[in-house]
Amino acid sequence: MMKGIFRQYSCMIIAVLLLLMIFGNSNVSASGIDGFMDIQWGTSRGDVAKRMAELSFPKDPESNVKRDIYEGMFAGHKAYLTFRFINDAFYSGGALFVDTYRVYGDGGNGIIDYYFKDFATQLISKYGNPSKKPYDDSYYWNIEEQGSRVEIKLGKNYPEKGGDNGRVFVNYDNQTFYEKEKQRVTNRDL
Repeated sequence: MMKGIFRQYSCMIIAVLLLLMIFGNSNVSASGIDGFMDIQWGTSRGDVAKRMAELSFPKDPESNVKRDIYEGMFAGHKAYLTFRFINDAFYSGGALFVDTYRVYGDGGNGIIDYYFKDFATQLISKYGNPSKKPYDDSYYWNIEEQGSRVEIKLGKNYPEKGGDNGRVFVNYDNQTFYEKEKQRVTNRDL
């Protein structure tokens, strides 16, 4: 009798653990519909700076009025992290992986393609198959949840001889938040 009760409860415990593993973190994401790098959309520029300081990600001198850039890690890779603001509110974040061509010295575009494929696989696993636009090699995901639309773009650029480095980038743009803030300023100013 004890074995039967134990078997019944152990099966139930295993089922609950499996459900928690599958669905337990479905509302929390490091980047996506809720924000970027665990920073919520609408966060002030000062609060983003505090969070980056807590992570020991230094601010890049290329930062300007439209965006703040930090050097740090994204998805296990060294990256430049970009935060864009409207009305002192965060609406767009991105990670840029630069200099992959020269660092690895592979004489070709293999490492850029590797990074792009790696991120594409991870994003497809999380958000499903991307869409494409004519004459653009980038991948796009449009995520609509909780009354917000976030566009995710994954792209790459190959290095030009004597010019730019190769790049792979992923951007998260909360288009709903941006449009609301833009309209709010227009209404205020008129």
